[in-house]
Amino acid sequence: MPGYFKLHLDGTLDKPIYDGQVPNLNFLSYVSTTTQPGWAAGDGVVLPDGREFRHALSTGAGVMIPNMGCNYTDTGYTSYTAFAVSYAVGVSEITVPAATHAALAKDGLAGGYVVVFNGSGTNDVTYGITGNDASGANLAIVIRLDMGVNVAIVGATSAAEVYSNPWGAIAQANTVLLPRCGAPVVSVSAAANYFWLQTKGPKFINPQTGVGADNGGIVANWRHDGSLQKGETALGVTVAALDTIQPAGAILSGSAAGNGPLINLINY
Repeated sequence: MPGYFKLHLDGTLDKPIYDGQVPNLNFLSYVSTTTQPGWAAGDGVVLPDGREFRHALSTGAGVMIPNMGCNYTDTGYTSYTAFAVSYAVGVSEITVPAATHAALAKDGLAGGYVVVFNGSGTNDVTYGITGNDASGANLAIVIRLDMGVNVAIVGATSAAEVYSNPWGAIAQANTVLLPRCGAPVVSVSAAANYFWLQTKGPKFINPQTGVGADNGGIVANWRHDGSLQKGETALGVTVAALDTIQPAGAILSGSAAGNGPLINLINY
């Protein structure tokens, strides 16, 4: 499962990387069609200054640049599907019945989520996925959860929705319909590349006019292309076609008319 690894001031990580020695942060510039050794999509780093990063996989066909925001693209793996059998409280391996989905490799859903609906709407629970068996297209999927089910699953009454690892489907598209999630550390040349995405903390993102310049530009919102818009503009009486109401963060230093600005990114 993805995990956060806090970087201490002495330069070490809670999780050893390269024999436990991290002399600098060069590993955050990694871009490759293979995952970085020791990391999986969704794994993260938290720095002492509040910056956070996620190891991610690109899905967009074009170049992703570090001064523009990226977006999640995952829309879910299987839709609401009733269980065929029952499971007792504490079971951590379940089978989601056949539903429409692509062929699935072993552990291809690791880092994703399963929502188990109990049928009454009173105790629907979200579980993390630690692994799964390989499955053909549209067939049942054996899934392992990060904790035992805490509400009994009743066949035909309970149901599940399955979601892929959201960090395994990151793009930089011109859209106001997908949520933003941060920006690459360095440029990513094409789809199917593993890379590091900054999700929180100080970062330069291309600003529109007025960002950081006055009381209406203190908070910035994401635009369709991953640039920043003044909060007062994005949240005007009529939302502009290319603006979103998703806050990107607060300006930390500078403005569009001067240095920067640096924005203190927040991630949803």
